[in-house]
Amino acid sequence: MSVGLLVLVVGLALALAYVNGFHDASNAVSTAIATRSLRESTALAMAALLNLLGALLALLILALTTTWALRLLGLTEMAAATAGDPDLLAFALIAIALSTLAWEVGTWWYGMPSSTWHAFYGGVAGAYLALGKGGSVDRIAALVLIPTLLGPVLSVALSYLAMRALMAIGRTERLRTGHIRFAQTVSAGAVATGHGMNDVRLPMAVAMVAAASAGLEPASTMFLGVPIAVAVAAGTLMGGHRIIRTIGRRMTDLSASQGLAAESSAVLVIAGLAAGIHAPISTSHTLASGVVGAGLARGPRHIKWNVVRSVVLTWLLTPFGTGLMSLAMVIVVISLR
Repeated sequence: MSVGLLVLVVGLALALAYVNGFHDASNAVSTAIATRSLRESTALAMAALLNLLGALLALLILALTTTWALRLLGLTEMAAATAGDPDLLAFALIAIALSTLAWEVGTWWYGMPSSTWHAFYGGVAGAYLALGKGGSVDRIAALVLIPTLLGPVLSVALSYLAMRALMAIGRTERLRTGHIRFAQTVSAGAVATGHGMNDVRLPMAVAMVAAASAGLEPASTMFLGVPIAVAVAAGTLMGGHRIIRTIGRRMTDLSASQGLAAESSAVLVIAGLAAGIHAPISTSHTLASGVVGAGLARGPRHIKWNVVRSVVLTWLLTPFGTGLMSLAMVIVVISLR
């Protein structure tokens, strides 16, 4: 991989980190903002700080190797197929990153929470098809389908149960609004920290794959960890306000108890599935599903089903949308070379 292409891929990795924070991380505090447990400026500042902390913590405890990065991103077979042409791998990475960024900006514009991981994996699948490696798409499909099915279902169920428990305790007057708001602040912070730990891996892995393709040692990319973590935090601080409104206000009329139930379920699902199946879990999916589960505990009429249908449709279209964009870009590159 040439130096120019390496610099471009690393620049796109930083852009992915920033847009990920802007698009996804602010979801962590959307319920706290909607229920007025925290002021918006305070909530975003807290989320940014905890995203930075979580990202730096993940970079410290992870064993960052080229093998880890390739396996995480589903690029092992692609790296092998382009071993004799590292510039082609660079162009594929650029197409995947650009398609992911385009989808993230588009879904933000329409206020739809979606998964950066699923967008990226869709781009990877499209690149494989363009390179004539359609057989590798099966593994990518598994990386998308398993978390997509398990995450929302578990989050809805756990949030529903948590909300029913909070409603039962509330009737005894042992739990006051102030207690719930404090607990919601803690749970929002936990979601933000978990997001930083989970999602910093994607841009870091992209940078490591590019560096390895350019003939550099993995250790030479370690200095990029801090800028990438800072980029995630900076994006969070800006706040994806359109998506915050969708999760916090448009899906249901949130109470502080519902916000606590949704955030708590999201934390448990993200931590549990990440440890159990070792696959990236979408913060957007789990939190939005938790909001639905908490609303269902009060009754189906409290859910705005037209908005929920639009969100789920966005989730289903995400890998196909980025896959088609990546497929087209890689085909164009191959035809021009």
